[in-house]
Formats: sequence, C-alpha cells, structure tokens
Amino acid sequence: MKPYIELKGASGAVYRYKLAEGADPRTTIAGNFIYLDAQGVVVFAGETNNLVGSTERWSEAVTRHGAATLYTRLNVSGASRAEEHADIIAAISPVMNRDA
Repeated sequence: MKPYIELKGASGAVYRYKLAEGADPRTTIAGNFIYLDAQGVVVFAGETNNLVGSTERWSEAVTRHGAATLYTRLNVSGASRAEEHADIIAAISPVMNRDA
C-alpha cells in the first residue's frame, strides 16, 4: 500500500491523494476521496464538506467491490472539489459512481 497515489483526470491534471490508514481520514476538513480495491483500481470517487463522511459507502464498497484502501485529498474550495471530482469521474468512471 503506497502512502500517496496520483490520479490523472480527463483534463490531464494530476491529483495527489494520501492514504487514510485504517480507512479513517482522521480529519473533519473538506476534500475529495477515493476507494481502491486490492489491485489498485478506483471503485468509488467522492467529495465532501467533511472527510469523516468519506466512509459513508465504505461498507458497501468492501462488500460489493472489494475496496481495500481509502485515500483522501484536502480541498477546502467547494468549486475546486466539484471540478476535480468531475475530472476524475470523466477519466476513470469508477464502478460505484456509475451505479449511484
């Protein structure tokens, strides 16, 4: 498990995410987040005003899609979060974002 990963959006922008050990973001700051399976495939990407909320779909992700790690990216600006989220979804179309 890598402490950091980088994802490339459809725009070509690269976003760096930090591992949330134990799938616990340990912060109430706003940001973006992703769930990865054991092979490193993004199964869900989200954004939130409070990263504690990043675990809302964690159980479902583990059970249905084999989620193994949670990564977060602090991002206080709501507009930036939404733009980044849309850019990543457009690039990689995670399975849980398709069935939401």
